[in-house]
Amino acid sequence: MLFLGFSWSAYAEVELRVAYDTDIQFPYYLGQSSEIPQDKPGAIVELVRLLEGKVAGLKVSLVRYPWKRCLLKLKEGNVDSLFNSSFKEERQEFGRYPTKNGQVDSRRRITTISYYFYKTNNSTFSWNGKQVSNPQALIGAPLGFSIVDDLKKMNLKVVQTHATLSNLQKLSRGMISAVALQEVTADYYLNNFDQFKNLLKVKPPIKTKPYYLMISHQFSQQHPQLSEKIWDAIEELRQEKLTELTQKYFQ
Repeated sequence: MLFLGFSWSAYAEVELRVAYDTDIQFPYYLGQSSEIPQDKPGAIVELVRLLEGKVAGLKVSLVRYPWKRCLLKLKEGNVDSLFNSSFKEERQEFGRYPTKNGQVDSRRRITTISYYFYKTNNSTFSWNGKQVSNPQALIGAPLGFSIVDDLKKMNLKVVQTHATLSNLQKLSRGMISAVALQEVTADYYLNNFDQFKNLLKVKPPIKTKPYYLMISHQFSQQHPQLSEKIWDAIEELRQEKLTELTQKYFQ
């Protein structure tokens, strides 16, 4: 029998099991459950699905879990990748980011998101870009999100609640002084729900961060070249398609 040295994996279809949060992150992913909306699931969901046509032999499947469970599933190898994840040193225990020369490669990010403080209309809370007006104030933030560590480094008192919606509800009811949230999601609620008409965004942003598609250690070890192709494709799709995909959610 003649062996030509070709790898079967080069011809076999490879499934990429991709996880993302059950919370809404408008316009990137919509719905607030484990269900994936059939109509307008979100711009990043659509972009990730386009990997199938961009990377030969790749089959994408999507699942949703609460964010911290997404990370645990990634660490265990029960999913192969997840989005949207900003870089945290300790998250490298759970999976891999795209890198170049030993550093996280922001060119291969999936998107960029800013965090802002939000407060009630009558609040005296303020932020000058370096410090808040009341360091003893209780600040709400989403459970497990990277902004929590940033707030703690500022010596602020942080109260973590799972969903963006829950954080805004606590703020609106006066249970906390401010919340630190991703602009894309919080602005969606402020602009579309009357119950939050009493809330304001506080400028300037707290942090602006690149966000990535992480890949599990198990998948990247089994498919190292394919993993790099996936991250390369993410960069290309972001440049070619993300603006177009995002705009239709505002029409």
